[in-house]
Amino acid sequence: MTNQKLIIACISIFTFLYLGCGGSSNDGDTTGQAATEETGGAASEPKNIEEAMNEVQKALQGDGEKKEVVDFRALKELLPEKVAGMERTAHSGEKAGAMGFNMSTASAEYRDGDKELELAIVDFAGVATAMMGIAAWASVEIDREDENGYERTTTVEGYKAFEKYSNKNKSGELSLLVADRFIITLKGRNMDEKSFKSAIDELNLKQLAKME
Repeated sequence: MTNQKLIIACISIFTFLYLGCGGSSNDGDTTGQAATEETGGAASEPKNIEEAMNEVQKALQGDGEKKEVVDFRALKELLPEKVAGMERTAHSGEKAGAMGFNMSTASAEYRDGDKELELAIVDFAGVATAMMGIAAWASVEIDREDENGYERTTTVEGYKAFEKYSNKNKSGELSLLVADRFIITLKGRNMDEKSFKSAIDELNLKQLAKME
């Protein structure tokens, strides 16, 4: 997924949540009655889309302490030339933004025969709204397993993570939240579980966590 699509997803989620909370409550309708009495019969209208988008922009811009995303070129340097014995075959990066909210991404692809691995680092500068859209798993607990594979929330070097692996397809996905601002994602195909999980060990997470 490109930065532009991620940004649109985050903005859409926040707007939906904001509008959803802007309606009136039915519990006795005391708020609505009070508004009606004070305004001579005209109850206050729920937040419209324009007002919601203004609130979205304020939230994305932060509370006055706006952080800049790390240059994607610096993030690219953290993606090794070889991972889990596979050579890097593609290497790219980009920065995109909207409404004062920026995201920086570096990605790479690795291949060895039919084995494939996609690796990406996304920096959203710690904006909570972005985390809601990209790393919702960071605030929940998941643990499922059967003969076909598993999916679970866990930790890697102390950082929150979500992983899943399919024994049938020999494919896996791992997402990792570092320093509450970086999302690392790995997607492997035709890889045994051990090789797939070893890929994250070849990244310098401590160096990434220090970037700002």
